[in-house]
Amino acid sequence: MNRDQIAELDRLRPYLLKKFEGWIRQQRKIHLANARPLSSQEKSRLDGYFEKRILDKARLASVKKISNPEFYDDFKNSGITIPLDFSTAIGMALVDCIIIHKEIWADPSSLISTIFHEMVHVVQFDILGLKKHIELYSDSLRQNNYQYNNVILERQAYNLSNKFDRGKPPFSVSDAVREDLKHAGYL
Repeated sequence: MNRDQIAELDRLRPYLLKKFEGWIRQQRKIHLANARPLSSQEKSRLDGYFEKRILDKARLASVKKISNPEFYDDFKNSGITIPLDFSTAIGMALVDCIIIHKEIWADPSSLISTIFHEMVHVVQFDILGLKKHIELYSDSLRQNNYQYNNVILERQAYNLSNKFDRGKPPFSVSDAVREDLKHAGYL
């Protein structure tokens, strides 16, 4: 992404934040219709990492593809590279509704790892709220030259998921997220 494109995204920030918030609310509503609660087996695997209320409120839905927001067409028409391509994602948390690409469901270890990663995002939404979550994600994406893996909320999810995947004993994801956000000056 060049400097002119970045400057244009900076100029459009308030508009884009509002559009993303509306898109997430819309997508959550759409996917909740086909979502299910975590199974007792999934809850058992995640117990000790997540509070019971988080496990109870989370919902899962299978999708063929995660679509980009419709307003991304405005970027293409303006010659701006899209800031984050959701169509390449295997999972996404929409506040408390997690959508996961259908291919992941066939592999139980990949599925539980993906659920864990997205559950970290559910915790982040719970702590920050929708608006602050979107602002922090957007600002961190911008500060890190639109490199997805360097976004603080993604780094948290990957770091905590790696501990889970390596079989580390249960730890409080909420406490870890809060502490990291406080240390970074976001809380």
